[in-house]
Amino acid sequence: MSEHQTHLPLETTFSVAPEAPPEMRDEIARVWGMPLGRRVAVSFRGGQFTSVEGVLELAAAPDYPWNPRQPLRLRIAGCDFSSRDIEHWRAL
Repeated sequence: MSEHQTHLPLETTFSVAPEAPPEMRDEIARVWGMPLGRRVAVSFRGGQFTSVEGVLELAAAPDYPWNPRQPLRLRIAGCDFSSRDIEHWRAL
């Protein structure tokens, strides 16, 4: 292998980031006023889709210290979106 080549182990597998612990998820839900971990229907501002139903999950933890003006990366049923994409939500 020359000095300008890099070995990439192709047998390496990638996985989804682990979920936030329930205590952390609940604190984030409280600070942002979001129903994380609960079944909801979410309607979106103009975009690829108009609404989705399912359990609202945190796709990635926000930076600490918590700043509720920072958008959350969220997911429902494999559909990723930002908290800023939400027009409104309702509990199911």
